[in-house]
This record gives sequence, structure tokens and C-alpha cells, in this order.
Amino acid sequence: MDKDSITKIQIFKNLRESTIDKILACSKIKNYKKNELVFSEKENLKELFFIIEGIVSIYKPNKNDNGKKVIFIFGNGEVLNEIALDNKPSLTSCEVLTNSSIMTISKEDFTQIMHEDISLCEAIISSLIIKEKRMIHQLKNISSKTVDMLLAFKLWKLAKDFGKETEEGIEIDFDLPVNYLADFLGNKRETISRQIRVLCDKKLIKTSKKRFIILDSQKLLNYFRGI
Repeated sequence: MDKDSITKIQIFKNLRESTIDKILACSKIKNYKKNELVFSEKENLKELFFIIEGIVSIYKPNKNDNGKKVIFIFGNGEVLNEIALDNKPSLTSCEVLTNSSIMTISKEDFTQIMHEDISLCEAIISSLIIKEKRMIHQLKNISSKTVDMLLAFKLWKLAKDFGKETEEGIEIDFDLPVNYLADFLGNKRETISRQIRVLCDKKLIKTSKKRFIILDSQKLLNYFRGI
């Protein structure tokens, strides 16, 4: 692994070169196949995980129906489990949605580097603040928007973060089964299927197997806003 790869990770972008060298010296790369677990709820994690390349889901398992509540979907450059620094069992599970390369550092090594460079401490705090704000935003939307509006926003955001330009519009560049969207939105599969048809009928999105194409990003966002 080289310095260019490490500095693509968001929290490492503004660190001293000497700190980057220390991270390089104690990190390693693990490759995961699609749908493979990175870690599980209640696992005592000894490492921190950082996405070099790929798309990864953080979720809370639902033991009542063997389902899950998807909390975040992360892409390149994200740290997955900074909360593990509290040395308590993981509150969530993590799986990869595409073949992924993930960098790992032991918590012991990472903590030592944090002690030596305050900028890394500040970067970890900033990462946690961003995630907390996202959680608050999600909770606010759930309480004030209808399911079709929430679906419109989720597809808009996924296209913004993971989209690629096509002749028809912006395609979300990974497989997104209906049941996974249902897990993300906390609704039944049948409900999400109906709302997908609503958005398709309004010519806002198009589906192709497990892929979604956003036909007009601004109109989809306006639909979420009720404009």
C-alpha cells in the first residue's frame, strides 16, 4: 500500500507525513467478496477498518424476523468503526455490497498514533460528528416524510454518492435489491415495491434488474421536498 492510497481516506488527508508513515507501517489490506461480513454485532473488534475501494453497509440485525435495519452505506475513503475505540462489543454488523479492499489497523497501534498527533484525534472526532448529524437528519425525515418521499431522497443520495452517468440518466453503480431498500427505509418489501412503481410512473426513475437509474436528479429531489 502506498501514501497516495492512504491519503484518499478522509480522516488521513491533512496529517503530517511522519504520521502517514506510521500508519503505513502498521496497516494491512484485506480483500472482501460481495456480501461478505467484515464484522458482526457483539463482536469484540481489535481493529479499525477503512475503505480503500468498494461499497459497504453498516446495519443492525433484527433477530425477530432475521432481517436488518441498514444505518449507513459507505464508499471509498470512509472509516467504518471508529466507535470501536471505546473497547466495547460492536453495536452493529458490517457487510460489503461490492467486492472491496479494506485497510485495517489494530486499535492499539491506532491509539498510540493518536497520542502522537492531535490532528488524527480531531479527524476522528469530526468523522463521528458527521455521522451523528446524518443520523439526526435521517430520524427527522422519517418522522416528517411519506414513504415515497423517503425513497426518492434515498435514491437521490445513493445516486449522488455512487452514481455513474449513462445515456438515460445517473445509474446507482451497485446492485440494490428491493428487500435491501426496504431494510434501509424500515418498511416492508411490498410497500417499497409499490413506491418504486409510483416513482417509475412519474418518470423520475427507471429500474433494470437490481439497478436503479435516476432520470432527473433535480426532479427527484424536488419530489422529496414536496415541490
